[in-house]
Amino acid sequence: MRELRLYEMDGNEPAGRWRIVDRTALQVADGGLWVTIEGRPDDHWLHAGETLALLPGMRVWISAAAGGAVFAFGPQAAPAVQAAPSAWRRLAAWRGGRAQAAASLPT
Repeated sequence: MRELRLYEMDGNEPAGRWRIVDRTALQVADGGLWVTIEGRPDDHWLHAGETLALLPGMRVWISAAAGGAVFAFGPQAAPAVQAAPSAWRRLAAWRGGRAQAAASLPT
């Protein structure tokens, strides 16, 4: 089971600010949202059915379009696992599956 909270924002409300603590998906259920991520030059306009991926540490300002909006914060879908390219698989087979010893890097 997962928790999903719906928020409703009127078009005349001031923008709200959220601090993102986990990998999160902002999902618009109804209406339109204007989203600004602090430190980024671009803004996002999201409409019903659209989703925006947010990462931990982001500070996000959200405002509703004139008609208002209903939205939710939920878990991001897990990224798809991709197989290693065939060249890497052949190299690993040639090495007999041995791992390279760990190395320290200069600081």
